Amino acid sequence: MPYNLRSKLPVKVTNPTYQEKCAVPKVKVQTKSEENVSLPGKPVISYGLRSRVPLGNVASKLNNAKGIKTNTAVHVKPAQRKQSTTERVHVISKENTGAGNCDLVRQAKHIPAAPEEPPSQEATRDEGLNVPQAFSHALLNIPDVDSADAGNSSLCSDYVKDIYAHLRNLEVAMAIKPCYLEGCDVTGSMRSILVDYLVQVQKQFRLHQETLYMTVGIIDRFLQDYPVPKKSLQLVGVTAMLIASKYEEIAPPVVKDFAHITDFTYSCAEICLMEMTILKALNYELGRPPPVHFLRRAAKVGKPQPVGYGLAKYLLELTLLDYASVHYPPSLTAAAALALSSSILHDSAGYEWTPALQHYTGYTEVSLLPVMQCIAKMLERLSDGSMKQLSIKQKYDNVKLLRVSCLPELTSTRAYAYINKLSNSHC
Repeated sequence: MPYNLRSKLPVKVTNPTYQEKCAVPKVKVQTKSEENVSLPGKPVISYGLRSRVPLGNVASKLNNAKGIKTNTAVHVKPAQRKQSTTERVHVISKENTGAGNCDLVRQAKHIPAAPEEPPSQEATRDEGLNVPQAFSHALLNIPDVDSADAGNSSLCSDYVKDIYAHLRNLEVAMAIKPCYLEGCDVTGSMRSILVDYLVQVQKQFRLHQETLYMTVGIIDRFLQDYPVPKKSLQLVGVTAMLIASKYEEIAPPVVKDFAHITDFTYSCAEICLMEMTILKALNYELGRPPPVHFLRRAAKVGKPQPVGYGLAKYLLELTLLDYASVHYPPSLTAAAALALSSSILHDSAGYEWTPALQHYTGYTEVSLLPVMQCIAKMLERLSDGSMKQLSIKQKYDNVKLLRVSCLPELTSTRAYAYINKLSNSHC
């Protein structure tokens, strides 16, 4: 006797014709060859057009067990394939009871999702949430000098530290070897005369200070690998300034201008040929940072007075003449110039290389002593008249530059005594 699938109670059938028809149900299933398959006494399951992707191999195993061929080439629309990640569709068929009548019942069984893992410390740090302050800042109470520039996009306060870290890498990659002129026709004194001449050219053309520093850097980097004879030294100098002008200046001088300042000792063709030679020798790498960039950064931390900053610029430019200090990194030279300027103006009393300066420059006071001693020796030579290259001193004897080269503190020996005291105490 047939059963009602809802109440599972026997149902009395009064129509024998209908009972005969329900005794052996036949269900047609569409296959690949468009054939109808009918299995007497067995429930036949048809899955229609629903996607079998979420079921894995469950539906395939069920069909194979019942001997049913399904149409796997049916195209399923993308909208029908979307299902919740927390639900899986299970197909449950009723057992044939009595008359063998069956229905297809589809249920959505809820499967709890796996608990999510807590975010790791690396993910939290990457998201910028509750980032702990650096140990050096917490220990030394170092202020953030870039916090006040957050509203000024031109100062790049968000990534200024990354910029200076990149510049520190560049100065290491493009370092200059010490005593690179040994065994060459060109000597250190000839180099000093050439730099003094280029200072006059920079002043005449009104070029930027970065152009002068870059010019000297190009000369040193070229001469350390490609020695030139004495007669070509001036050609290398003016060509290096031409390259630096193209790199730094908005309206650089033309080739004819540089040929004119040499009194046409070298033609425009020779200057252009030397330009190609230098660029190929340097592999077109002109990004060596000038020390004035690091001086501005250190002055922002140390906050010197205008006279102190002007004196630091003067001392820093004097290092261009010194062949003995050419191998020092630009960042070290800039920090030493600021430290010596502060010690001279304060007569070594009240001067302190603060932890903030040490943190941002990366140098301790002891590491600055060799460069400070080189600059002090040059000041002594300028005072006693033994140095003949006076273009830099005359350049800074200007009201616009606060006449820092004529300060009475530069003739005092108290600052030099302070430097000697520091060097003797750390020997």
